[in-house]
Amino acid sequence: MKTIRKKGTALMAFAMALSLTAPAALAQNAAWDKVIADAKNEKELVLYTALVGDPTLKAIVQGFQSKYGITVNVLEGRGSDIRERARVEQGAGRFIADVTYTSEGQARLIAREDKSYVQHEAVPNITTLKPEFAKMTSDNLFAPSMTIPYGILINASMVKPEDEPKSWADLANSKWKGKILSDDVRAVGGGYLMFFAQLNAPGLGEKYHQELAKNEPSFTRDMREAGRRVARGEYPIYVPFILTDIANLKGLPVKPIIPTEGVPFVLYGNVLMRNAPHPNAARLYIDYGMSEEAQLLWAKTGMGVVRDGLADKIPPEVRPFANAKLLGTTDPDRQNEGIALAKKIYQ
Repeated sequence: MKTIRKKGTALMAFAMALSLTAPAALAQNAAWDKVIADAKNEKELVLYTALVGDPTLKAIVQGFQSKYGITVNVLEGRGSDIRERARVEQGAGRFIADVTYTSEGQARLIAREDKSYVQHEAVPNITTLKPEFAKMTSDNLFAPSMTIPYGILINASMVKPEDEPKSWADLANSKWKGKILSDDVRAVGGGYLMFFAQLNAPGLGEKYHQELAKNEPSFTRDMREAGRRVARGEYPIYVPFILTDIANLKGLPVKPIIPTEGVPFVLYGNVLMRNAPHPNAARLYIDYGMSEEAQLLWAKTGMGVVRDGLADKIPPEVRPFANAKLLGTTDPDRQNEGIALAKKIYQ
């Protein structure tokens, strides 16, 4: 009798909980349905991006247009040019852009210095983010979309299997003295990203870079050509290598390596422009960037996904890249400090 009474009480409590949450869920659904309807009435939006000619971003834009019937007008350009254009437009009160696709660090920096970006209202897909990326939204200023992972590239003809570096720490071994090509860690770019991420990583830090500096890495600022220089045999190792770029070196004697400590990464995503002329379409597009459809498009190229629960849906051939352990990324608030230290260590 007591057991039946306890079960009945539990069922009643569950029913009451449902009765309280159901109206709230329905209200949220209705509110989002209104956002979609209003977005369709706006008919278009303007997207600024520094990812010039990126085929995956184009596919995502096309997917959004097909799904919602909303035209996305894309303006591509160098990051500095996109920033200046937005700053001038905002200052003149000519509000053209609705959304900018940029890195998390740049989003925070530009929002603070230029006031071009503002927080967006909550969107449904924000709840699907992996915990590590949910912490990087800056209170809905930034909507994460994908990560660009960096690792090590070796010339497989020059480096014996038993000598292959398995970790970042391995590169400090004296046998690699004069044999490492590196993107310049003393200037903003992939090299500095690697430097800063390692600087704040357990087991690496400043001491690691002091040891690595003894190996006298050669610096370059041409990341696109660096991989081919390794393929030609100029150097047996290049760091940091954008892992997904291995597709551009197909058939050449090179091999990408994911270090055991993890990969430095750049987190990209969407931000809302201040006084966006198409606010609902912008909000809908921001949400779409975190959708499963958009995430899997990035994953097919090996880019890291920010949405939880997709690990098994990523193509096997790029799964190691997309699911790679993350080492860290940059912090724009500490950029001057970091570059000064890099210049001190690597003179």
